[in-house]
Amino acid sequence: MYEPMTLNEYAAKKRLALYEDLLAGREPSEGAFSNELLADGRVKGPPQMGTTRYEPNAIICEFIYPDARTSATVLSVRLESPERIVFMPVPSWVVENIWQGDIAGTHHFESESARLMLELERDLTPDGNLHWFDKQAAKRRE
Repeated sequence: MYEPMTLNEYAAKKRLALYEDLLAGREPSEGAFSNELLADGRVKGPPQMGTTRYEPNAIICEFIYPDARTSATVLSVRLESPERIVFMPVPSWVVENIWQGDIAGTHHFESESARLMLELERDLTPDGNLHWFDKQAAKRRE
């Protein structure tokens, strides 16, 4: 079980623990990873923290082993999430009104607001949320 915290806090705590394992020359204490990539990375020197990616049921922590003579090795450690991860999209009615860094809402009739909320709720279901984990195209104002 895990102590209640935000996803970012949880991922940062896990990523730091994995990083400390790798810096100390140990294998990651948890998660799935490639032993071959770990061995390849170790000969290049100490790791650097890379990105953290999310899937609906996993946190993927990346560690980079740089090497100026060859290409860097990226070790991905896949951690199972203690609960489903949900991407919360910015609702379309907010995106339409972003101006110079200020984010504001828009006015709608109550019936239209109810329809928009149902749309957002559908985006949070397991099937409706899955596409948000793919790379998203930039939103454009029309």
